[in-house]
Amino acid sequence: MRKFFINICFLLSLSAALTVSAAFAQSAWKVRNGEGVGPYSIGMTFSECEKTLHRDKNADQVFVRRKQPFWIYYTDGIQINYDHFGKVIQIFVDKPGILTDKGIQVGDPQDKFLAAYGRGCVSHELPTAKSQPKQSVYIYKNMGLGFQVEGGIVKFIIVTLKHS
Repeated sequence: MRKFFINICFLLSLSAALTVSAAFAQSAWKVRNGEGVGPYSIGMTFSECEKTLHRDKNADQVFVRRKQPFWIYYTDGIQINYDHFGKVIQIFVDKPGILTDKGIQVGDPQDKFLAAYGRGCVSHELPTAKSQPKQSVYIYKNMGLGFQVEGGIVKFIIVTLKHS
């Protein structure tokens, strides 16, 4: 019985250590404007991403014709939009702890990214129900960086290709 208890404690400790190390790895990820997030880059294939990312089993993954990935939610703090060739075209950061080059993260106030990056962006108010907070998207096309804001708070950080 004692040996069984020790083995259970060991397995629980190992599981906790792996969870902490995975969380630490993600918190070390950085947004690379116009390029990617952490080890994931625009242009990577679906199969390359799926080798190390973990799908969110509770999210509604979007596939075209049931096999072609389009929008996949991962538990690692990102969502990825794939093109019809199965290559990454956009990465959305959806959890705090993954910072831009100017220290902006999900959960920060809108004023913080506007002060850091300026007002040289294209903005668009998203349609929302009257009972819901206002949602807007701000895209810095020349940087390949954007922010989706809900109620004045950064909800997503968007990485896409740079455009002039």
